Amino acid sequence: MKQFLLSLFILISMGVVLKAQDEAISSQYIFHPILINPAYSGFKDNHEVLLNFKNSYSSFVGAPKTYTLSFNGPVAPRLGFGALILNDIAGDYSKFKVQGSLAYKFELGDVKLNAGIAAQYTKNQLANGAILDPRIDPSDPLLLAAANGLNFFSTSLGIYGEQNGKFKFGIAALDLARTRVDQIQNTTSSSGGLLNYFTAWVGYKYDVANYNFSIEPSVAVKRLRYVPFATDLNLKMNFLDEQLFGGITYTVGGYQKTTFLIGTRINKFKLFYSYDIALEEFQKYNNGAHELSLAFDIAANVKSSKK
Repeated sequence: MKQFLLSLFILISMGVVLKAQDEAISSQYIFHPILINPAYSGFKDNHEVLLNFKNSYSSFVGAPKTYTLSFNGPVAPRLGFGALILNDIAGDYSKFKVQGSLAYKFELGDVKLNAGIAAQYTKNQLANGAILDPRIDPSDPLLLAAANGLNFFSTSLGIYGEQNGKFKFGIAALDLARTRVDQIQNTTSSSGGLLNYFTAWVGYKYDVANYNFSIEPSVAVKRLRYVPFATDLNLKMNFLDEQLFGGITYTVGGYQKTTFLIGTRINKFKLFYSYDIALEEFQKYNNGAHELSLAFDIAANVKSSKK
């Protein structure tokens, strides 16, 4: 009986962690849209390499830590490419994700648009040490499957656009045709409509005349697998020809929080830091979430296409 109860507890814990981490969304997407929308791949005229680290609930042992490496840039006059590697670790559980994306660039009047598609491979895994406890039944098929890794393949579609560099918008349909690939006889795929899981974002950049300063209010809505629907109210600020950055995000929905963001640009390098404070009782028991990213631009030898 004790073995059964302990196994059940671990399975429930595993389910909560894997579901909560199913889509690791950065708080810094207002500076790095590629983190939430594959259509941003190659939207700018340069290549960008991004390193990102996030530590959530930082005062806890085994608290979630997310490491992300991404690249995106133009590879042809009307074609952008993106690649992303993510490793999400929470206690004895981990998620490894590899994503590749392509985006087609076109114009509608004064609106620049990217239409993108991405393919993702994801592996959710339970550390082998977690099932070596003598109180655990080592023959439990669910624990063994988790220790070997649960492998999934999925796709995403997106649109990203800007009008005169002021009005900005994007939408991404996530987790389409999600299929488990490590157990063919029990292959499953996601159901529901095209926008069953999605992120959508819209904002506008206002230049403050004679002060070398701009502000960008925006709104993002997110519906992710196993995560309550949420809305982000963002305010991004740019100073001194975009050499200094600031921002604040207020999230409402199933999980309420406030995020403060700062950043700087030195030549081709950009450094950003953000801190999340949960507006929940749980904030009393943790130190919030810290996120740090480093991005640098590389010149692209791709000539712009004429309409």
